[in-house]
Amino acid sequence: MSVWRAIAAACAFALLGGTLAPDCARAQHGAPMARTQLTATMPETSLVDQEGRRFAFQDLRGRVVLVAFIYTSCHHVCPLIFDSVRAVQARARAEGRRDIAAVFVTVDPEIDTPEILKAYASRRDADLSTTIFLTGSGGDLQTVWDTFGLKIKRLGRGLVEHPPLTFLADARGVVRYRYAGAILDSEAVLADLRGIERTALKD
Repeated sequence: MSVWRAIAAACAFALLGGTLAPDCARAQHGAPMARTQLTATMPETSLVDQEGRRFAFQDLRGRVVLVAFIYTSCHHVCPLIFDSVRAVQARARAEGRRDIAAVFVTVDPEIDTPEILKAYASRRDADLSTTIFLTGSGGDLQTVWDTFGLKIKRLGRGLVEHPPLTFLADARGVVRYRYAGAILDSEAVLADLRGIERTALKD
């Protein structure tokens, strides 16, 4: 099941109860983080990282992964998303969890070439041992956006409208949570991460 189908199923289930779960509402970047639990597969499409190398999400099997969507010419919401994901990584490291990967997928491939992404990583002081920036062809990226349920609207060169979404996938490559909002609740995400680890130990 794709991420989007899993989200739609969760929302439909909530509607059957007569109330729409807050997680299903459209989250604005200034609103509190909305959280949805999922069981969905990561995309199989290969993209290109900031070094120009082919990358597949399956390459990160064995690691818990945060996947977020940004573009480098965004100066408002996207830096909040980036810093928020990095803050979760820092909190996880402080707890002794050093293998949390962050993947940032562009929503503006026209501008975000591997070279631009690498320069952005440098400006943001990203740790490229745990952080990956991805671009690709329009078709390959569209497949990834569709898998994660992103609706992208291009408003002009260097200006893209997209929802502020971050996803948490377990070490088997199964997407477990969707977070809507530019600023993550680090403690809530870490609690989900701990739950994922406990479940893995039982399997």
